[in-house]
Amino acid sequence: MVAPLDVFAIGDSDSRWLGCTETLAEAVDLIQKAGPGSYLVFSQTTHHKSLYNVTRDGVICLASR
Repeated sequence: MVAPLDVFAIGDSDSRWLGCTETLAEAVDLIQKAGPGSYLVFSQTTHHKSLYNVTRDGVICLASR
């Protein structure tokens, strides 16, 4: 079975798939390890998309739409 959450790093000119996770907690951990930037978490189950930003200090914020 494929994990239900896909995690992507979002750049100015491209996107990069970082992997898939079973839980949002695992997705947030993967995002934090990837470093500063913008990230998209996509649920294959609900098709919900969440955007996150990671600061240089490692703070993760839910991005406003």
